[in-house]
Amino acid sequence: MTTPAQHRDTPPRSRSRRSRRLACAALLALTALLAGACADPEPPSLFADGRVSVGVKNDQPGTGKETSYKFAGFDITVARQVLAGVHAEPDFSSVPSQDRSTVLTHHQKDLVIATFSITDKRMKAVDFVGPYATTSQGVMIRENEAATIRSRKDLKGKRVCTWEGTTSVKELDKPAYDDIEDYPQHDASLCIKDLQDGTADAVSTDQMILYGFTQEKDAHLKVVPGILFGSANEYGIAMDKGHRADCLQLRDALRDYLTSTAWEQDFAISLPSIKDEEPHWQTDFKPTTESIDRLSCRDHPAP
Repeated sequence: MTTPAQHRDTPPRSRSRRSRRLACAALLALTALLAGACADPEPPSLFADGRVSVGVKNDQPGTGKETSYKFAGFDITVARQVLAGVHAEPDFSSVPSQDRSTVLTHHQKDLVIATFSITDKRMKAVDFVGPYATTSQGVMIRENEAATIRSRKDLKGKRVCTWEGTTSVKELDKPAYDDIEDYPQHDASLCIKDLQDGTADAVSTDQMILYGFTQEKDAHLKVVPGILFGSANEYGIAMDKGHRADCLQLRDALRDYLTSTAWEQDFAISLPSIKDEEPHWQTDFKPTTESIDRLSCRDHPAP
């Protein structure tokens, strides 16, 4: 039979363990409450101080080229126009094609506007605003060979240069093009050099980029209109994940830009070769507002 004294008394060690458990539980609850109260849903806006670091290309005339420390081209114009819509200005610096995602995820750049095609895989790593332009992958040759390279079959056995980090490399790696001797270079300027000195028979990437090279003084280069690869590429403004509020602001600014007359004027100024050679350039290279809604600020394309 248990005595009243035995019933009342609890061993000191048991009381101590119970007290510690209660204290720990209370501390954990308080910590969680404070963390929830203090956590920010997003980091500070990229546009907070009015200046934005933007990675661009420096060796693509017509789209992004640096001359005497000044950048020019359609990408550069798009950056200025769209950022003006969120009351910010760009600070430009060059970025290689293969590093365009890395400089964002490593927080070395706020934005990348560098003929960066929106793909399902890239949308999982970074956010895009766009497209701000669309273009098919094509072929550029030396002007004096325009009579011998007119169609896809004329590229059989030809050496075709592309450059690293682009969708063009992946497209030409497909089995359908095994009869083409494609090879990658580090960047666009090396492919152009190979073409001009005869190391390459052709260069393949997006037509919008290729047409820019034909505008260079004494380039003697030509885009072959009858040769296209794959589906159209759609260029986007890229940023690191976690800035959806900024992304949506840029999306609205881009939509306003595309629905104004400024887009067509700016495109024609930066890429007059397309305006002169492509009769349907306004529909072939200009995106729709529906495509902006489908691809902007998402982890995957909307249905």
